[in-house]
Amino acid sequence: RTLRDFAVLLEPFAPHTAEALWAELGGEGSVVLAPYPVLNPEYLVKDSINYPVQFNGKTRFQLEMPASASAAEVEAAVMAHEKTAHFLEGRSPKKVIVVPGRIVNVVG
Repeated sequence: RTLRDFAVLLEPFAPHTAEALWAELGGEGSVVLAPYPVLNPEYLVKDSINYPVQFNGKTRFQLEMPASASAAEVEAAVMAHEKTAHFLEGRSPKKVIVVPGRIVNVVG
């Protein structure tokens, strides 16, 4: 099913290749006559967010968190991460800035 949708989307840009792919996949008739794929909104929902974690403005590592995690949960996960202790070098951070869904910056 996915390759057939790809052949339909490819048709305006590479019609001969799309027709060949359509024929290999056993499509009926021409790819030009095939219905255009319909958007399924459930495929656009993010399950997790990859947060870049910065220390004093320099990105040091990435942390994957569930999309439903609050700013406090993200901050707690960053502070509990093993690399955080290495970059803080025993000091406590002055400020932790969490932009939900985007980035974490630890100022220390």
